[in-house]
Amino acid sequence: MKKFLLIICAAILICGCGNKIQSVPPLPGTLPQILTSEQIDTDIYFDATVSMKGFTTLAAGNVYLTLPDLLGDLCGSMGETKFFSFGAQIHPLDRTNYRRLTAPEVYTEPITAVANVVDRADTNHLSIIVTDLFESESDWSNVAQKLREKFFANHLAVAVVGIRNSFRGEIFDVGLNAAKFNYNSYDNPDRYRPFYLLILGRDAVVKNFLRKFNERQTLPNDTGYLLLSENLTETPGDFSNFKLGDVENFYSDDTLGLDERVKEFGADNFSEAASFMFSWQYQPPLGACPLDLSEIDSAIEIFSADGEEWTPLEKNDVRVNLLKDERQAGIFLVKVSLTPEKSLAEEKLNFVRIKIMPTEQGYRLPAWVELWSVNVDGAARNFDGSKTLNLTRVLSSLKDSVFAASRPALMEINFVVTP
Repeated sequence: MKKFLLIICAAILICGCGNKIQSVPPLPGTLPQILTSEQIDTDIYFDATVSMKGFTTLAAGNVYLTLPDLLGDLCGSMGETKFFSFGAQIHPLDRTNYRRLTAPEVYTEPITAVANVVDRADTNHLSIIVTDLFESESDWSNVAQKLREKFFANHLAVAVVGIRNSFRGEIFDVGLNAAKFNYNSYDNPDRYRPFYLLILGRDAVVKNFLRKFNERQTLPNDTGYLLLSENLTETPGDFSNFKLGDVENFYSDDTLGLDERVKEFGADNFSEAASFMFSWQYQPPLGACPLDLSEIDSAIEIFSADGEEWTPLEKNDVRVNLLKDERQAGIFLVKVSLTPEKSLAEEKLNFVRIKIMPTEQGYRLPAWVELWSVNVDGAARNFDGSKTLNLTRVLSSLKDSVFAASRPALMEINFVVTP
């Protein structure tokens, strides 16, 4: 009799667990890889064309002369570091030769080919290109396309650091006649000429480099930062940082053991409206594009699990409300509402992904970019040597590239609803 009762109890337990999810198929789409270590190998490329020579000729106000050692020490603390010089071709430099990058006689290359460096860049490394962004419009268009295809389309980041530096030398291909002229900034910060670091790599690695560089570069030269990435925040905008508040017709359910960036809910009543609220602190990283938060868009995807496959669902009534908490700076209140029977597949595991993104009009370049940019339509003598030719157009092309290849997101709300 006892054996018979045990069999009945076991049968009841098995039947009672019929709707429990034993395993979850891999979630559709890709969650960004979490950086678990700051160790990264770095490749540093110095533009050795003649237009860069002028950055090496004055001692006062000169960050450029400190750059080989600064980058060597900073990047060496993170992993193996290699130096290269480039013009049309790329040349490796050993531990002795890279210090010669402070000498004017190194800068003899007649042609700059940043596109070749982008081709060579290892996406598993951090790559740094030191240049004056002196490229023809067609050449730069090629660079922007390569960065889009190789980096932005693969969820990688590109940053630009601009530094105004003392300069005495020739500036080339200026004006309608592509003339050259001599420019001397003297020791006058208002006349300093900018050079740039292009930093390419994984989002978290690039952000980490910007923080470290900003701490280590202590000279008072004007410095501008620009970060172009699909991730617009210093800390991830996901459930690992959201503070869950009021919940209606949902209950928290952690039985699936999902990634901390994915919240698990169950629904109390499938036919009634459900919602949850959370608060989140927006922390823009160094170099972030200023956002117009009145220009915000959302993209919603919902999938139901069918065995080991996820099937996209076409219709939903999901609504997202984003409000600023006026009592606390940088705090957002977000409410997600839906009716399960109108948005989810009944008796199945459902996965919901919501991206909150700026529109193209709400995603802007930092103010320093326009201040450092100049257009020249006339004689070379009218050129302002303290600025960079067409800088706004050059960096706008990168901003447009990241927007087109991997739409930058303010936050990503990922959650599953169990049956």
